Amino acid sequence: MKICKENLLLEKHGKLMDKAFAGLGIKREEVYIGNVVKCRPPQNRNPEPDEAKACMDYLKNQIMLVKPKIIVLLGSVALKNILRRRIPE
Repeated sequence: MKICKENLLLEKHGKLMDKAFAGLGIKREEVYIGNVVKCRPPQNRNPEPDEAKACMDYLKNQIMLVKPKIIVLLGSVALKNILRRRIPE
């Protein structure tokens, strides 16, 4: 079994996001980053619907615990699974 890290952002994207936050005057410590799936599927593919569904209760609990003022969805995987809408590919 592969052990996965909670923060699934690739280092490059994470640094870019940190710069964007800094440009908006937001400290990285003020931001909580979650993900629809807790482990990236093999070959870094997008998760299948059943894989995303298996993690949804965990994500909902994270949101309840963190109590964010704002939730920003990034990417088609988040949009499809949180909004439950079909996103054109």
